[in-house]
Amino acid sequence: MWLWIAEGFIRNVDQKALPEDVAEGYLMDLIGRSLVMASQKGSDGRVKACLVHDMLRTLCLTKIQEENFLESITGYDKLFPSPRIRLDCGVDSDCYCPSITYNQHRLSICSKRNQFVMLKPSSPCVRSLLFFAISDKYPRCPYDISFISDNFKLLRVLDVESINVGSSFPTGIELLDTLRYLAVSGDIDSIPSTISKLWRLEIFIVKGLKGKVALPDTLWSMTRLRHLHVNSNAIFSWQDESLTSSSRLDNLVTLSSPILSYGDDTEKIMRKFPKLRKLRCTFSESSHQSGNCSRFPLLEFLTELESLKIFYYGGMHHSCEFNFPLNLKKLSLSDFILSWSSIFAIGILPKLEVLKLVSIDFDSPIWEMREDEFCVLKFLKLDNLDIVQWNAYSDHLPNLQRLVLRSCKQLQDVPSGFGEISTLQMIELRWCSNSAENSVRAIQEEQLAYGNEGFQVFVNIPDAAFRSF
Repeated sequence: MWLWIAEGFIRNVDQKALPEDVAEGYLMDLIGRSLVMASQKGSDGRVKACLVHDMLRTLCLTKIQEENFLESITGYDKLFPSPRIRLDCGVDSDCYCPSITYNQHRLSICSKRNQFVMLKPSSPCVRSLLFFAISDKYPRCPYDISFISDNFKLLRVLDVESINVGSSFPTGIELLDTLRYLAVSGDIDSIPSTISKLWRLEIFIVKGLKGKVALPDTLWSMTRLRHLHVNSNAIFSWQDESLTSSSRLDNLVTLSSPILSYGDDTEKIMRKFPKLRKLRCTFSESSHQSGNCSRFPLLEFLTELESLKIFYYGGMHHSCEFNFPLNLKKLSLSDFILSWSSIFAIGILPKLEVLKLVSIDFDSPIWEMREDEFCVLKFLKLDNLDIVQWNAYSDHLPNLQRLVLRSCKQLQDVPSGFGEISTLQMIELRWCSNSAENSVRAIQEEQLAYGNEGFQVFVNIPDAAFRSF
């Protein structure tokens, strides 16, 4: 849907609605008409991946050709239409090859990386260039793609994420000032300050193959940015004057994945993203501690934040304290030490619907659930936890729909009261104890006795069957 936004396909009639919400509405309309099939859903029930029927795909390809909408090139023969070119150039990326010019506004190429670089396609007309790599022997081999800025002057969309551009950010990219969508990948460890010349950029995706990627302080001038995704981690290497300035990214709704630590600088940075809706980050413990407790940066001021995913990096020796925004709907925590009082604080978040706890060490092996917590929770995932005893009743999780338990090998039983939760649809159990499995079977019998015919139990099912979770 990010591509739809960058292409200008989303017409926002309601000025208060975000383009992402309008795009999701379009997608759900297509699914409702059976034109598109949802092949994968997230824990919150939202569509993550789609498929189209072969007949519809054939129809789309026909219409694409009729309306000159897109040039789609797949494979060696289509990439090199002239037998002479194929014979002369082979697969040598240093070989001279006459550049082929295309007249469509959108160009999609699926080939081996070296063949694409060798061809050096060009067009004064192309507005969108998408490259998808076919598997080859050297997927990490770096390539020079500087020809793109010379051969495609008017690009709005550039996706070359499947090519390793090397240790330096591609030269000339900053000259493509019409770009709205940019996806790159490489051994780069920093983004140059000249990236701010792309003042129209809305979606920026960087895959750093070496790990951490430093962001420049000129990022503040890119006020149209809506989605910033850096994999695996982004580092804010900004000067003090940047932190104290009044500049903000008021349109940014997605940020992934900065490294955060407790301190005033982190809070100053995060306050510059007031409209953030989705945050994926890594927490690195700093020297700022409160007694025997580590503190996660304050995020209460991010009043529109709905989805938060946090990984801990380093050797944690203390339990962690959080102050989450009240509008949070989806929360995932990995590799933390937590007290049960912290879980209670999470449980009273009034809108929390999805909770995932992965590789968490608790201060006690007994989870004693309390009243008035997790009142609207629909999805609960517990993965690699050291819980032994879980005491809960049906009224503790009154709206639970799906429960996923993985590698909770010490857990003796799943609370029998879950057999009375009328909303429960599914329990997945993997790599847990036999007694836990037996308790889930008993819950299944009780659910069926209450007339919940759609209730399902999955025990030790392969990962491929659970892409939705």
